[in-house]
Parts: sequence; structure tokens; C-alpha cells
Amino acid sequence: MTNKTLVALTAALALALPGAAMAGSNDMDVVVDGHAGTETRSLAVSLADLNLASNHGMRRADSRLVRASKQVCGYVNGSVLPVTEDYRTCFGSAIDGARSDLNMLAQRQS
Repeated sequence: MTNKTLVALTAALALALPGAAMAGSNDMDVVVDGHAGTETRSLAVSLADLNLASNHGMRRADSRLVRASKQVCGYVNGSVLPVTEDYRTCFGSAIDGARSDLNMLAQRQS
């Protein structure tokens, strides 16, 4: 089981237990994982309010995933620190994985 799958499963269980009485389920989240050095951060991004069958919805989803990828990799807006190779590697891996998951969600929604 991959680390991303384990994080997604853990997040799903944590969200499902308190809301077990709620009708329906929301499987429109993308978990963005960032690996910087020895640290791994994850962030769930909800896309439930977007129509992924439209160009506008896909652009908004991608924008959310870019922001989340920056966040899990440690990017700080307004920082005077230069972007490191470790950050570039983390961001590239995080956004690639998130976009892959987004494409799978979009195929299911269309």
C-alpha cells in the first residue's frame, strides 16, 4: 500500500466515523502529498463544488491543487528565501500526483 493510499484511507476513516449518520458520501477530494527531505505533509482538497466536466471547473480545480502543492512543500507567499531544488522536486511530485488524481475524478464525473 502506497503512502498516499494510506493517508487517503486514514483521512476517509477519520471523516467517515463522525459523519456515519449523514446520508451519501463525498469522494470528490484529492489528497496532495508533499515530500520535502524526511518530512511528508498531506492536505485534502475538496473539489465537490466543481463541475469537472467543464473547462472552467478543471481550471479552478487545478488552481486549488497548485496552491495545496505549494503549501505542503513549504512555500510561503512573500518569502525572500530562494526556491530550492528540494522544493522544486517536492512541488513537481506533489502536483503530478494531484493532477493524476484530478484526471481520474474528471473521467468519473463526465
